[in-house]
Amino acid sequence: MLNVVSSSAFGDMRALLKAEFPWTLRGWKLLIVIACFTTLCGCHGPNHFYARDSVFGKRLPDGLRLAQTSNPQTVDLSRLASGTGGSETIGVGDVLEVQIAAGLSEDDQATMAARVANDGSISLPMIGVLNVAGVEPQGAESLIRSEAIRRQLYHNPTVTVTVTHQRMNKVRVLGAVKAPGLYELPPNASDVVSAIAAAQGLEKDAGQKVEVRNPFRANPVNRPAVADVAGHANGLVSGVSSTSSLETGMNSYSIDLISAAKAGDGQYVVHDGGVVMVEKRDPAPVYVGGLVRSAGRYDYPIGQDLHLLDAIALAGGMSNQLANKIYVVRPVVGSKDPAVIEISYRDAKQSADSNIRLGPGDVVSVEHTPGTVFMEALNLIRFGISGNTSLF
Repeated sequence: MLNVVSSSAFGDMRALLKAEFPWTLRGWKLLIVIACFTTLCGCHGPNHFYARDSVFGKRLPDGLRLAQTSNPQTVDLSRLASGTGGSETIGVGDVLEVQIAAGLSEDDQATMAARVANDGSISLPMIGVLNVAGVEPQGAESLIRSEAIRRQLYHNPTVTVTVTHQRMNKVRVLGAVKAPGLYELPPNASDVVSAIAAAQGLEKDAGQKVEVRNPFRANPVNRPAVADVAGHANGLVSGVSSTSSLETGMNSYSIDLISAAKAGDGQYVVHDGGVVMVEKRDPAPVYVGGLVRSAGRYDYPIGQDLHLLDAIALAGGMSNQLANKIYVVRPVVGSKDPAVIEISYRDAKQSADSNIRLGPGDVVSVEHTPGTVFMEALNLIRFGISGNTSLF
């Protein structure tokens, strides 16, 4: 059970004061005995811990201490970009204009158009089939010139290749991005990072999970597993998962932006007709109550750390100068009973172990002690004196 002074018990003491309690030495002793009994009696359950080593109970285990908050906006997402080349490389579906000049006059020049087939090749009259996907126009010019000379069509031709129409992937970006919508990306630069950049970047409430849904293909590319090194308190490890559905015609995979960026393996490709969904975080609030000036519900800051002293500051600070004992009630995944963490306010101001990191859904309660009850009693006595009420 929690060692707290109930509001009804404290209200009864306030009523006694208002009824002109006989403040003799015996009365003072009685008040202190009542306060000590109500604050110190009781036993601690197995879910009760102390922030620091204590002779009164168990120290808070590392598994219940929260790791530093992850923020995808602070990591280098460029490491997730695909390595398939720049936007100037030739890709499948592009339309090329090829000019071959054997001399200085226009009669010695030939101009032809070619579309890059699905296998990355183009077919040119007399020259034949050449694979040009993945190379820049200058590279395609060298390939065509070499093949023309090999076939003895030209002695020393000048070849110019121009991309007249570049095929684009249409990708829809949704979720916690600044400008959700449908965007066109070059196939050789169509990846998660490019899609997010096209949508003007991540919103402030963006999470680190991203789901990519690509049109189903016969041989979908399996994503490599990436360990979740974000440091969640539950210790779970999540990788890049991949699923496919013949019913919806989509092949999907999800990634952890922070873990994947640290791994830096890249190749998170988004195909034509793909959808990128960025997770939106909506963490549970933190509740602060007890001996604080402004008890209530406070939003948990997204992408930032919130420590015990921060939460008390949000609530306006302590309302009693002698307040020291604090309980943090923390939900525990997989358990119906929360963990109760007892912390000294004075220790929290001096030690990082006591100024623990809070998590969404935590409840902070600044508790009464004999000292705080005594202080409240003195305040009531002063109120009585200022109201010209005789105590003796």
